[in-house]
Amino acid sequence: MRSALKMSATLACVAVVLAACGKKTEDTSATLATVNGDKITQDQLDFSIKQIAAAQPGASAPEAAQVLQRLVDQRLAVQKAEKDKLDRNPGVLQALEAARKDALARYYVEQLAAKVPKPTADEVKQYYDGHPANFAQRNAYVIQKVDARVAPDQVGPLKAGAEAAADGAAVAALLKAKASAVNVTETTQPAEALGPLLPKISTMHAGQTIAIPQPQGLTALTLVDVKPQPVTLAQAQAVIEQLLWNQKKRVALQDESKDLRAKARIDYLGKFAAGTTPAPAPSAALPDAATTLPSSPASAASVGG
Repeated sequence: MRSALKMSATLACVAVVLAACGKKTEDTSATLATVNGDKITQDQLDFSIKQIAAAQPGASAPEAAQVLQRLVDQRLAVQKAEKDKLDRNPGVLQALEAARKDALARYYVEQLAAKVPKPTADEVKQYYDGHPANFAQRNAYVIQKVDARVAPDQVGPLKAGAEAAADGAAVAALLKAKASAVNVTETTQPAEALGPLLPKISTMHAGQTIAIPQPQGLTALTLVDVKPQPVTLAQAQAVIEQLLWNQKKRVALQDESKDLRAKARIDYLGKFAAGTTPAPAPSAALPDAATTLPSSPASAASVGG
């Protein structure tokens, strides 16, 4: 219920923003419903469905009938708000202006990102060949994980002892004997799930352990077995292409942000006067427009799952 109200409020805000933007484009699409004589059209429904899908990546597409009902509720709320003259409220006017600016900036970024060329077939193959552990030589790793709660002064000695142990059983026995609490699990992890640990684990042999200090103690990871799960170039083609394209978009957006800042006169006043304002984060002024896929090499291998 809460999410439905939140989405209705969002749609209402978008509708009022569009209505307040001055010039209106003529909507000649089919009328799907009228609310006190106010039309809801196919174009408006399609736009709302697109906005909902963009706000919930990975979720199933919303049903058109449900979105239409949200638009009806939205239109009723907007009509009542206008009748109560809430559209003149300073807080509402401020929110509308902020939403207008956000919409303009977001559409500008989307247009800019759409102009970035897709990677070539050679670039895709070069990426594939450059990350064998994620593709051609991809493996799934059976890993024993031991989380141990130990005193800070015991972390160093136990780390050395665990990494010198012969196998997972010896690691578990060592930590059970020394730790105040121990949790032992064994899972099979594909290469892309290991993240920054992949380069290390991919070179380990069965029975070898790496121990990682934690705020509450120590985590010991023992390689139990390795199962080959290679991904062909054909299987990875689409994902790598999208991954590289997103990376190009990010670079283009960062460069555009830097260029816009370099050409603009930006004056900070008061507590944000020159010398007190930190440097902007990369592309901080630009809304996200290229984050639909992972940016790490390992994540792209999930197509071989």
